Amino acid sequence: MNVFSDTTTVLIIDDSLTVRQSLRAMLSNVGVTRSETAANAADGLMRLQKRSFDVVLCDYNLGEGMNGQEMLEQLRSTGSYPLTSVWIMITGERSYERVVAAAEVAPDDYILKPFSSQALFDRMQSAFTRKRFLKPAHLHLMNGREDLAITTMDELVSKAANPVQKLDVLRLLAETHLALEHYQEASKCYSDILELRVIPWAKMGLARIFKAQDKVEESSELLNDIIREAPHYTDAYDTLAHNLARCGQFAESLDVLEKAVALSPRNFRRLCLTGESALNAGDPAKAALYLEKAVRIGRNNSAFGPDVLIDLLQAHSEAGNAEKMDQVANELNGMLKGEHNVFLLHVCRAMTLLGRKSWMDAQESLKQAAALLLQKQLSWRSGVRFLEAVARLPDDIDGYNGYDWVKQLALRLVRTHQDVEQLTAMTKKSIGLIRAVHDAYGFLQNTNDEAVSLTKDKKKDAAAKLLYDTASATLNDRLGMNACALLLQLADENSIGLAKELLGWLPAEHERVHGLVATLQKLRQATSQQEILPD
Repeated sequence: MNVFSDTTTVLIIDDSLTVRQSLRAMLSNVGVTRSETAANAADGLMRLQKRSFDVVLCDYNLGEGMNGQEMLEQLRSTGSYPLTSVWIMITGERSYERVVAAAEVAPDDYILKPFSSQALFDRMQSAFTRKRFLKPAHLHLMNGREDLAITTMDELVSKAANPVQKLDVLRLLAETHLALEHYQEASKCYSDILELRVIPWAKMGLARIFKAQDKVEESSELLNDIIREAPHYTDAYDTLAHNLARCGQFAESLDVLEKAVALSPRNFRRLCLTGESALNAGDPAKAALYLEKAVRIGRNNSAFGPDVLIDLLQAHSEAGNAEKMDQVANELNGMLKGEHNVFLLHVCRAMTLLGRKSWMDAQESLKQAAALLLQKQLSWRSGVRFLEAVARLPDDIDGYNGYDWVKQLALRLVRTHQDVEQLTAMTKKSIGLIRAVHDAYGFLQNTNDEAVSLTKDKKKDAAAKLLYDTASATLNDRLGMNACALLLQLADENSIGLAKELLGWLPAEHERVHGLVATLQKLRQATSQQEILPD
């Protein structure tokens, strides 16, 4: 049965005019007449931003710029390619079968050149049929109804007519649970998949779960297994490199990323990560090489933004390349607009001044940045850039305040011992700054321990106040969540108001915050506090 109709739309992405024309003719032969073409990844991305297509036929090698796999990964990671659309990769490379078997972001199908109209039609129809089976769940996900999607997928597992359909449902179900930080449910799905077949991406899912739970050793052990079994699985290299960086092992992280870049040399995101890792490992010249390549490749990439240029500015600054440093700084001045970017502007100016060894002026810029350390939108990466700039100041200049600045930053950012290790490794072995990080962690631990002790002594009010006051003064996520949990247990009108205030700045995407928000909503709806939270 032909699943296509006269309304079926297809986008063909190939850098060869002859191939594009040939594919349009093949599609016409099987009754698909509504097709468009794109000559490269940038053209394809532009067309996909303007409209949706039922099917995309994309060549793996697209000449200059991203290849087809990298293009698909970008679209999936940004959520800009509809789940209901089919993506078929066209390739003449026999090795692609190994790549796609390992890929976490895999196409719906692929076809090896040369092929006939009938072979293409069969592949398209098979992929379309598989996608149609998942469509009810996909539509719920696209409408933001993950709860209904999960219920639908649970039903589809029992309706699967063959192992392929069952794998498709379990994979989507596992990915949905993982995105929602339902780690136990996601782990069960991946384990069920591995019972059916040992697949690298299922092991990768388990490794991501360990990583999200701060079980770095377990995650890294599994990632090393994946790399041994599937050496083309570049996502495993990326995650392993992140784990190593979390423990302050920047040289080892860089080594892993360079191996991934050798396998996939034009991946914009990976080049950025490798440049950042080289900076952390103390090799600004190597960082500049990777980051300059990322900028060349990524300018037409929707993920391109100031971050890669800030890292490139830091690389040129640390390498003492004044001319290139000024060029990047001028471009950043035009990009970092708005109040939310003022902190980064001060840090970037400090980097430029540090590159010229204008220590006092750089310190003044960092002082202005330090005054904004309690901005609610401050990210980990922005805070790290500030720390790396402070670490380059001589600690014997007049008015040096590096210890206080870094301690305040650590009070804000540190949640786990891995955070301490990572920040410590970025201090360029400054004894004073290392002490600042450890002093901040000690204070946070003591505060939390004191709150636990008060709670055990049935002084929950005092524990909640201690945590609330400290969290409000530092904007530390971990203390803020602990304070919020206690306040919601108290459940009086004042406590609920304070909990709501904390939830205004706690990270909305965190699984624990989801639970705290749900508890707050239940309290508001309850006719009595006892009904929701029995003593």
